[in-house]
Amino acid sequence: MGIPGLTSFINRNSTQYFENVQLKDTLIIIDGYALTNFLYRSYENQTSAFGGDYDIIAKVYIDFINLLTRCNVIPIFVFDGAYEQRKMETIMSRMSQRIKSYSQPIKSAECMPMFGSDVIFDILNDMDIPHVNCDFEADAEIVALAKLLNCPVISRDSDFYINTVPYIPLDKIILDLDPNVKVINCQVYRVEKLLNEFGGLNIDYLPLVAALLGNDYIRQDTFCSLLRLNQGCFNCGLKLKRITEWLRKQQNIRSAIVNMTYNLSRNRDYIENQINNIIKDYKNKNSKYLSFILQYKKMSTYQDQLRHLTSNEKSILPPWLEYNYRKGTINAEVMTIITLKKVFFKVQIEDYEKYPYYEISFKIVEKIIGLLFGKGDSIPSLGRKNGLNIGQFKIKRYITNPYVPLADLNKSELKYRKNIILNLVGIKVIDGVPKEWELFFLILIYWAVHSNNIKSKLMHALIVCAITLNVIKKIEIDPKNKKTEDITDNSVISENIAKVNKEDCIKAMSVLSNYFQIGQYSNKYLYYKIIHPFAQFQSCVYFFMILNSLLDFPFDQCRIENFYKGSFLYNLCVQMENSEPEIFVSHKLFEKTDSLNNVYKSIINLMNELLPVPKKRSGTHSSTSNCSKPKGKTEKKLK
Repeated sequence: MGIPGLTSFINRNSTQYFENVQLKDTLIIIDGYALTNFLYRSYENQTSAFGGDYDIIAKVYIDFINLLTRCNVIPIFVFDGAYEQRKMETIMSRMSQRIKSYSQPIKSAECMPMFGSDVIFDILNDMDIPHVNCDFEADAEIVALAKLLNCPVISRDSDFYINTVPYIPLDKIILDLDPNVKVINCQVYRVEKLLNEFGGLNIDYLPLVAALLGNDYIRQDTFCSLLRLNQGCFNCGLKLKRITEWLRKQQNIRSAIVNMTYNLSRNRDYIENQINNIIKDYKNKNSKYLSFILQYKKMSTYQDQLRHLTSNEKSILPPWLEYNYRKGTINAEVMTIITLKKVFFKVQIEDYEKYPYYEISFKIVEKIIGLLFGKGDSIPSLGRKNGLNIGQFKIKRYITNPYVPLADLNKSELKYRKNIILNLVGIKVIDGVPKEWELFFLILIYWAVHSNNIKSKLMHALIVCAITLNVIKKIEIDPKNKKTEDITDNSVISENIAKVNKEDCIKAMSVLSNYFQIGQYSNKYLYYKIIHPFAQFQSCVYFFMILNSLLDFPFDQCRIENFYKGSFLYNLCVQMENSEPEIFVSHKLFEKTDSLNNVYKSIINLMNELLPVPKKRSGTHSSTSNCSKPKGKTEKKLK
């Protein structure tokens, strides 16, 4: 949530409300997505225009966690879950704003790519850092955990300014990721200082302060007449002055609520219900996710003293799925689909004169919906449909034969679960590929076929990117990263990777590093020609990863930071525009590096065996084609 204008007001008076502290030797609750958004925008270095450089942001997340560890700070990351029906107006408004923003000449720092936040979950699991995916919005759970553990909160949400827990806004942290730094200088906010500024107020009235200010659930102008304010007043200082004056005159909270809602001409019951929800969240001192968080080794000293407070509330997810969801290996998209029976497609940079980038993924989403719900009606999905308009699609449920209920999917045979993905891709078997590459190969095949990119320069660029991130960069830094002793498959690709030497990697990187630079994209036609199919590829990765997780990982999950680097891919494609891709890769990128050329050629040979012969493009549009949008076609704008 958020309270418009409050952050700006607080910052203008920061010397009154903040105190300097050094963060060390403490627990801290971190608003997960607030942190990832903040770090991404701080360090993305203008790469968002190309779909995201996930290797860079993954390193930033690791460096941040290492900084906390050096300062003996134990973080607990708490992440938002599903969208909520009561926030639908806000969700649609933000989607519309992003569509308008992303369709304009690109402002890269404002464009959060598909996996900008998601890459942190694998890192947290690798490092065994306490974290949890909530069912819905995380604010109330963040506050409850902070109260239980008597520690501060880190976020960027203005709602925390109207709460009793110590609050450290992200922009009040002096962020130095240098490995020698062992203390974090920051500023902490306490609400008592704000209330004293306006003559003081009983802390129990704080929920009503939040309601009277307005948020995502209560319009900001709802109580303007009550507070003697002009409609559309965004002067937070004046609003807080009137609010505290008015509340000090009230006998108690219950009578204050009656007086707040008495003269409301419309939505009175809704407003009263929202006020009661805010009060309930403020009073809550127990987290229903505490038992999950206490399982982490870093929380062992708190297990005995807090075990009696753990909740027995049951999840709507089957136990095996809930565990994976809490860890973040099941995307929060799944919870949204289950609870709202809707799919929300992310707004991304794409060619807005073509059909939406995510149409290529409809067949994958059909499988996901079939696994989640079984037989039934189509599921509505929302996203950009025509030009800049938001529209609705109907996606049917694909039922696998034999059908296995969601609760029992993890118990079904591995071959059955693998075949669901293999049949979707259109192949019978995926042999000859390192295990951690299998899902990438399957996605690459599906994308190439459905976007008419068989044999394309873009496909070769994706293969070079995978070799660069998985082989060259790792071996260049540490030759032991090959882990040849762990290679159990006897594939030609694995054998060739095992033969790669550090000298060849150093030679290759001296050439490849030229493509890591962030360049200009003055040729808009070429820019969208490259960016749109890569947006389609990321959509395929996103939904295949969800499908793979719902099947309890029959294939190793795809680590996107090891396979996709947007600026690198874009630069490669620009340089290959007028070249034969295989010649360009073998004679320019991997020249005189035989061991890398052998890896590349063995991948190309396998792809040639798996991919069908490319068909000539037809003028007929299919839902997953890469062709331009028919002129004159109009869609009804979603109300």
